[in-house]
Amino acid sequence: MCGIFGRLNAPEAGPVPWDLCRRQTDILRHRGPDAGGYLLADSRNGALHLRREGDGAPPPPGEGDLFLGHRRLAVLDLSEAAAQPMAAARERYWITFNGEIYNYWSLRQELARQGVDFRTANSDTEVLLWAFVHWGEDCLARLRGMFAFAVLDLKERRLFLARDRLGKKPLYYRATPAGLQFASELKALLADPAVPRDLDPVALGQYLLYGYIPSPRTIFQGIAKLPPAHLAWVDLNRPGEVRLKRYWHPAAAEPPASPGAWREEFEAELAEAVRLRLVSDVPLGAFSSGGLDSTLVVREMARLGNGSLKTFAIGFPEAEASELPWARQVAARYRTQHTEEVVAPDALALLPEVVRQFDEPFADSSALPTWIVSRVARRQVTVALSGDGGDEILAGYRRYHHAHRLEHLLGPLPAPLRRPLCSLLAAAWPARLRGKSFWERAAAADTLYRAIVSRETNLTLLRPEIRPGPEAAPELHAHFTAAWEAAPRDFLARLQYVDLLTYLPEDILVKADQASMAASLELRCPLLDHRLVELALRLPRDLKYNGREQKVLLKELLAADLGPEFVHRPKNGFQMPLRRWFRGDVRALLQERLLSPANPLFSLCQREAVTGLVGRFLKGQNDLSEDIWRLLVLGEWCRQVQGG
Repeated sequence: MCGIFGRLNAPEAGPVPWDLCRRQTDILRHRGPDAGGYLLADSRNGALHLRREGDGAPPPPGEGDLFLGHRRLAVLDLSEAAAQPMAAARERYWITFNGEIYNYWSLRQELARQGVDFRTANSDTEVLLWAFVHWGEDCLARLRGMFAFAVLDLKERRLFLARDRLGKKPLYYRATPAGLQFASELKALLADPAVPRDLDPVALGQYLLYGYIPSPRTIFQGIAKLPPAHLAWVDLNRPGEVRLKRYWHPAAAEPPASPGAWREEFEAELAEAVRLRLVSDVPLGAFSSGGLDSTLVVREMARLGNGSLKTFAIGFPEAEASELPWARQVAARYRTQHTEEVVAPDALALLPEVVRQFDEPFADSSALPTWIVSRVARRQVTVALSGDGGDEILAGYRRYHHAHRLEHLLGPLPAPLRRPLCSLLAAAWPARLRGKSFWERAAAADTLYRAIVSRETNLTLLRPEIRPGPEAAPELHAHFTAAWEAAPRDFLARLQYVDLLTYLPEDILVKADQASMAASLELRCPLLDHRLVELALRLPRDLKYNGREQKVLLKELLAADLGPEFVHRPKNGFQMPLRRWFRGDVRALLQERLLSPANPLFSLCQREAVTGLVGRFLKGQNDLSEDIWRLLVLGEWCRQVQGG
């Protein structure tokens, strides 16, 4: 796991700035604290200058229109031979790579049979580079892993970029006629003082609606994210032109009839996904929240006999919000070395540090406990496995049940009738009862599920001069609409498909990557192995959701080990108890952060609208804790941006 950076200057733009590019690379040191590598190349005459961290003399001044940088977290093949940037084919190809290729050994054997003479003993980077040399962009179909990487082809004078199928590893870029820069995190691009910081109003609106900014947008105009499952080609002569192509789509075929065969196939694929992710040359453990998904991963790790297994859990002082007792039960059952930590309300003091790591507004409050558990785990291990993805592939979200009920009640109504009905319900709904804010959102949304996952009314918080108008609605919801329209017709399959293409890559996996890499911890997600995902999408519906139970197959697999009380308990989720904290222990902090006239948030939001929202929440009229958290994060982000 690593951090990558690169810069290409157009022919007329002159040489790249060596010192600045090195600084931009080293800003990603937390992603790769073990080593740094820096390549300066001249695409016209083939001159190359490769430096490693600690090397003294810089390249001669004024040389080189290409730069590749790399920060290394050494996990496989800890030798210097596996350092990056790495070359192949007599230095025609150069790679900088962030991620892991779990099936690298089988690919290595296949390439060796084709005549590749590997110079490293165990490097997945070298395997990936030679896979590209032999198969070009078609190599992506052969990869099982998480990745964002760039390959420079000096002979063909072009750059290749790619991101993994589900979006586990990030890649940001800025392309102009003068050149291209790309990096693992926004902060590396923003370290260049020449990069503008112009706010994207549509991205800001998307943040308030969804709690995240979906690719390809970022909060800044002119800086984009390479979407998951996409590749890109860049001609070195025209670096401002990035040609994107999607190379993978999740597909659901018709399932066969035998439930027993499905269970066996799922267990076999799961075991293989976990086995591949246990390959490591550094200490390895697992997140074990006490939830079903992480428990399934721990179960497989224990079954595969990976020695003494270390597990890590986070909980909260409030008993009803904490799953630590269940995590202890898992640790006892599988005999793990278990470490846990309690996150109290004073952990909100870490908010500035978390916001700084994410670079742009990001409102999933579970980022904070994920940040903390990553730091706890990093004291003992360098790699951890997690249960991320279980809710998407096995239909585990509680909102799926709510969506089914709403679809049954209101789905048959056309939108021109449904929206006025929802408006009437919103007006008549007692303020003291939960649900009023939902009906307000449903009156504005095209689909009922969009009203569940987005906060349609939050745009009114923005100042009128920056608020996206009605004509911007297609852009605001473009990522959701595209997934909704491309999804299967079966309602449950459609909900899973939409979350797999929107909420998972843009929220869950952003949180997992940024929070873990801030602690220099590599996080692996076996439930999101693409072959397991494709299999889960084909599972018969009643193995996922039967109208009463969710994650049916997963519960069947765990029940024999942990009993019915464990598997059939109500779902908690990995969320801080914000509602209780905001109305209790941190109420004063909430008022100080959001209601102060000096709050930089009011450069974007109307003070009266924010004050009204906070007031309704504190009076107990609505559970608006998620909306308030979005405003807290946005206010802190504004403070950091305005303060430089």
